[in-house]
Amino acid sequence: MTENETREFKKTTGEISEGIVSIVSILNKHQHGELFFGIKKDGTSFKFEITDSTLRDVSRKIYEGIKPQIFPKIEIVSINGIDAIKVDFSGNDIPYSAFGRYYIRIADEDRELAPNELRKMMISKEYEENWCDKLTSCTIVDVKEECLLKFYENATECGRLPKIGFNKETLLIQHNLLRNSFLTNAGVMLFGNSNPITLKLVVFATSERITILDMKTIKGNIFELINESMNFVIKNIRWKVIIDGESPQRREVPEIPLVALREVIINSFAHARYDGNVQHEIDIYSNRISITNPGSFANEFTPNDFFYRDLKSYLRNQSIADVLYLCKDVETCGHGLKKVYRLCKEAKVDISYINNENDFTIEFSRIDRNQDGELSKEEFSVLSVFKTNKNAIKDDVIRQTGLSSRTIDRIIKSLKEKALLRRIGSNKNGYWEVLK
Repeated sequence: MTENETREFKKTTGEISEGIVSIVSILNKHQHGELFFGIKKDGTSFKFEITDSTLRDVSRKIYEGIKPQIFPKIEIVSINGIDAIKVDFSGNDIPYSAFGRYYIRIADEDRELAPNELRKMMISKEYEENWCDKLTSCTIVDVKEECLLKFYENATECGRLPKIGFNKETLLIQHNLLRNSFLTNAGVMLFGNSNPITLKLVVFATSERITILDMKTIKGNIFELINESMNFVIKNIRWKVIIDGESPQRREVPEIPLVALREVIINSFAHARYDGNVQHEIDIYSNRISITNPGSFANEFTPNDFFYRDLKSYLRNQSIADVLYLCKDVETCGHGLKKVYRLCKEAKVDISYINNENDFTIEFSRIDRNQDGELSKEEFSVLSVFKTNKNAIKDDVIRQTGLSSRTIDRIIKSLKEKALLRRIGSNKNGYWEVLK
């Protein structure tokens, strides 16, 4: 038996104060654990005097030292033939304090929480308890029925929901989205017709947030915006054509696996915080795609831990995640990120993340078509014209950019060589396609 994140050893009850700190640290991270008096750090037994009053003293000091109050099980156990005291404790009313201070468990050590960490823990706890299942003033008439019906069809088709007939009220109540005739917050975000969430979609010309080639803002519910996100990404990523000789038909392959993109997009809606600024954002740069949701990463582990290890994930919005899972839109138990990492590794796509206090971003790498040199201001101008009007002719470009005919010819040739622009169809009846 060894010490770990949920188990602490003390030689005697003379270390009760340190033991109380360990209890609080473990509770604040894992909500359960055990403390032993009579065992040394190396796991060997240490004999000390245990009297009739020893257990009462341990109980009293725990009662006096820990807030909010907990009710541990305290007993004498025999370890290697020597009596020891075992304190078995649990509690979900975090954060807990020991003598007015707050601690967190890191491996087998207790570390005092910094003020910003404590504030983050308290805010997260309040959100967890109050937001997802809290009732709103919206009723069943505020549900976008076509979205709910689509969910039902997807969930029954994939076999995760029994096909017993579509009934809007029954379906909402069954999945904790409607209670006492009112929609919960989760119900509004998933199926509401009030456009509760904002999605910003941007295409940048380079790797920096300078020149915008395309930008739009869309409002809707989660189910609507997942589809809008995927349509935007599919439209703006690059595709390569593969002819393998085994089939007369060509095969188009995206630069980033669509399954990985969809998994991350869905997770960004499933695990976001919805009690503040509810804006999601997808930015497509020349060298990467960034997917950002409000709220930091909802787990004590990092995304990298989920890439390489089999870990059970914490769900910030359980009701939302449960509904998305039923239509096969979200993986369970942290498997989603592991699948994303595997798919990207196979496609030779790097994946990284940025975890801030108020938002979380996952980024997919792309081959930068500008890597041999940044685009010039004139190239930006010409690209913008064709992005706005794919049927633009040379006179349109001259009028909007102020460039000469010969300069425009040179820039168009350069953009074609950089695979940023191509002509579809004939010079007379065709159009220009801007390649991201």
